[in-house]
Amino acid sequence: MKKRKIIATTLILLGLFALSALASYIFFIYKRIYVPGPTPPLTPISTPTPTPDPFSPVSILLLGYGGPGHEGGTLSDTMIVAHIVPREKKVFLISIPRDLWVPIPMKNGTKNFKINHAFSIGLDDNRYPDKLPQYSGMPGAGLLSKEMATMVTGLPIQYFVAVNFEGFKNIVDSLGGVVVNIPYSFKDEFYPIKGKENDLCGLTEDQLKMIHATLSGQLLEQQFKCRYETLEFTKGPMLMDGETALKFVRSRHSSVNGSDFGRSIRQQAFLIAVKDKLLRVGSIPKIITIINNISKNLQTDIDFGSMLKFTETGLEISDFEMKTISLKTDNVLDETISPDRQYILIPKSGEEKWDEIHKFIASEIGSE
Repeated sequence: MKKRKIIATTLILLGLFALSALASYIFFIYKRIYVPGPTPPLTPISTPTPTPDPFSPVSILLLGYGGPGHEGGTLSDTMIVAHIVPREKKVFLISIPRDLWVPIPMKNGTKNFKINHAFSIGLDDNRYPDKLPQYSGMPGAGLLSKEMATMVTGLPIQYFVAVNFEGFKNIVDSLGGVVVNIPYSFKDEFYPIKGKENDLCGLTEDQLKMIHATLSGQLLEQQFKCRYETLEFTKGPMLMDGETALKFVRSRHSSVNGSDFGRSIRQQAFLIAVKDKLLRVGSIPKIITIINNISKNLQTDIDFGSMLKFTETGLEISDFEMKTISLKTDNVLDETISPDRQYILIPKSGEEKWDEIHKFIASEIGSE
């Protein structure tokens, strides 16, 4: 009997040690991805701090960007607001087009940019020397992106999560791939090949001069066919690895929904596929591998306490229903040209008039 007690005690101690080691490892990984935001002002001691409600809605800005080795690698390629409503067990995925024209605060007033520049402004000190100091570095890039997304959607956005292309592929591959329900068939003959951005494709100097003299924009780019590969996807379920999934969500030159609006639909379909796959990942080793791979290419300002607060709800991923909302020319946006001849999107009610977009989103999430 005494021997059994010793064995049982030893097993319990080993179990506690393993759990402690696992928790320490997860916290170590978390410290690598966490970027603290601005320090909030001190609250007077006499003012009681209300206990946070774990069931209150929360909005998280999901940012995808190229990262090192990609042309325009600091521009956000994807902007999706995940609005989580625990009491209703719903998650609303609100896609924000990257061509949306927004006023960004600078040292000498505001300056208009496409909204995908907000993230880049924080990360690129050399290109944007007149940015405000609070928008510097990864924390500043996240803060500015959140502020712009809040202005557009009317939703207070508490947190951001930013992942680059390598991180995106690692996540998918760590999951063993994901089955995406492709919403429509399409073919893209001009998907850029990494490393061939400046390939002259065998053209002579005279040919280059003639092409540059007569063509511009997308028509000019398409003369260099060796820089691109052809993608083809068929409507219906498809198992995708990381590389394929990245191409699926990034493609933007198809004659069928090749715009940013089509990309939004595909990105939303991908996120739903990830959610479905996470429900089937049951083993701790797989989860640890995913966390470790994510940590190499992902950063967030979600603090550990907020993560733990969500666990107080007792809700699981499987409890939530995902719904998608897209801002597009069919509902609240208009296409136009900026003063410097860029293609941009503005609210139908007029430039920098966001009220109608706020009302549209509120009605979609049922908060009017």
